[in-house]
Amino acid sequence: MNPTTQSTPLTGKLDSSTPSTDFAGTVLWRIELATFAVLIVLLNLPLLSGQLDTKFIFLPEAVSAGEWWRVFTFPFVHVSLYHLLLDATAFFILYSELRDKRRLERFGFMLAAGAGSLLASIWAAPMIQTHGLCGLSGIAHGLATVSALEMITSTKSKAVRRVGIASLLLVVGKSAIEAVTGQIAFASWHLGSLGFPIAVCHAGGVAAALLAWLCVRAFKRHFSDWKPERGSECRRSAKSPSRHVALTEMGTNA
Repeated sequence: MNPTTQSTPLTGKLDSSTPSTDFAGTVLWRIELATFAVLIVLLNLPLLSGQLDTKFIFLPEAVSAGEWWRVFTFPFVHVSLYHLLLDATAFFILYSELRDKRRLERFGFMLAAGAGSLLASIWAAPMIQTHGLCGLSGIAHGLATVSALEMITSTKSKAVRRVGIASLLLVVGKSAIEAVTGQIAFASWHLGSLGFPIAVCHAGGVAAALLAWLCVRAFKRHFSDWKPERGSECRRSAKSPSRHVALTEMGTNA
């Protein structure tokens, strides 16, 4: 052994979080938020002149006629500046709560909530045939559900878990009452126009987001079970050379 050679400690080398990766992640996150912001602004520009552009809201008849883009654009369109302020604020706050998730997970939860709110409205609200559907409230309710579930399952703090449980009960209970009554909660409290709200879309967003969260959780658990224990891998690697040496000696003695 060379006495002048010193072993280099491995501490810090296994940490994938470096300033460069943190900076890149921050830039991508800001681009992601900016993309949503630009999309929302562009689709709601007619509101500045007091008009609602119906080319991007969901109308079943128009979608059947080939205007398929409405399936993807309807959540970002709003009927008034008040409606836009209310929904967009809730969306960005709740979406930011998922920053630590992978981008695919965030998109998955958002798409699931949007699809759930749309399907629930088509199935249970005949009014969608004439008035259409738009707004981010269904997605926001779904993201609120995911945020509450994360608070319950991702921390050991009892206080945070209680807040998560209370939040989950609140959003699920509110959505269930709205679905049964057909009226949005606190309708008389609103300070501006919300058009013709389809209350059941909130319950659809909650149910779909809950299902998506459970699927993601089951998927992660399933594949985490396939990962071999590090100790067993080390033991297997340590045994392999000795086995090779033993077989070599047997061949030599023969």
